[in-house]
Amino acid sequence: MFKIFVKNLRLYGYHGVRPEEKNEGQYFIFNVEIKISKESFKDKDDISETVNYSEAVRIIKEINSKNKFDLIETLAEKIAVKISEMSYMINKVKVKVEKIKPPIDEKLDSVGVVFETGLSQKIKGDQIVYLSIGTNKGNKLENIKNALSLINKSGIFKILAVSSIYETEPMYFKDQENFFNLVVKTSVCGSISPFVLLGYIKSMEHELGRESQIIKNGPRIIDIDILHIDGVSVDSDILKIPHPELSKRNFVIIPLSEIAPDFIINGLNILKYINKNIFPDKVVKINQNI
Repeated sequence: MFKIFVKNLRLYGYHGVRPEEKNEGQYFIFNVEIKISKESFKDKDDISETVNYSEAVRIIKEINSKNKFDLIETLAEKIAVKISEMSYMINKVKVKVEKIKPPIDEKLDSVGVVFETGLSQKIKGDQIVYLSIGTNKGNKLENIKNALSLINKSGIFKILAVSSIYETEPMYFKDQENFFNLVVKTSVCGSISPFVLLGYIKSMEHELGRESQIIKNGPRIIDIDILHIDGVSVDSDILKIPHPELSKRNFVIIPLSEIAPDFIINGLNILKYINKNIFPDKVVKINQNI
């Protein structure tokens, strides 16, 4: 576990219940601890492989300057939640906010609050997690096999069902090769946060050779997405569950219907949803053993 911290950041703000606090303002001291897991760190000397403390400072300054909260509890919570959404690598954020000249007639250095947020929403072993796997670079069949092997050996997932492989037309950026896609039905081993789960998936993609995309939705050697987790809803800058594009992607819906015919999309059984919605993108099952 790594701990990134911001120590004694001094900012002028306008938070407090009393009118003079809102109008005249005062200095606040901010201390932040951000914990990231070693498993998320790729052993590369690269700022993109960790959490940038400069971005954390920017978030603190922005929330402090753009708001006038009655309670510093609210200020601390807003900062902690926003920082926790910076990266899938973050396990826990602790924010301490102090007033160094509180409006009370006592001899003291400061008063303040500490707010600590973990990624409290957990996935349990009996909850189903659907993943999609796609590839359109190199040996696509081998890429699929390697991804499934890594998922199976991860110690995080238990594979329950795997759809057929489908050859699919690119949906967004058209000037590229067709994809191979499939959907995997899994459960998780133990209890885990959706954000930590995302971290493991990103690590798998990295191990399988995925690089940063020059073209958005362009060619990629591997793409592993979390489609849906039973009983879990997440809406953050780095993770949204269910996947917001699930209902629009023929290359996901068709293989998903094969292994989850009772799945519900927009209030409809998935098979009825497919019959009701005709998508133009071509999806063809291929006869390949995996």
